[in-house]
Amino acid sequence: MTNIGASNGLLREFFPKGTDLSQATSEQIQAAEDNLNNRPRKRLRFRTPNEVMAEIMAADQGGVATIT
Repeated sequence: MTNIGASNGLLREFFPKGTDLSQATSEQIQAAEDNLNNRPRKRLRFRTPNEVMAEIMAADQGGVATIT
């Protein structure tokens, strides 16, 4: 299963196949997003996507690239 396939499977826990996402409230979408981003993943050595992103952001303290 690809990452996209896995993501689709996870999303189906919140929005079953055939769900009209245009009818979902921003609160429902935010709740699904929060749940998925705070769920540990085997692929990430049982860290959450939020934890991995925080590690990446903390490691990148060099500032923003600029054009001179």
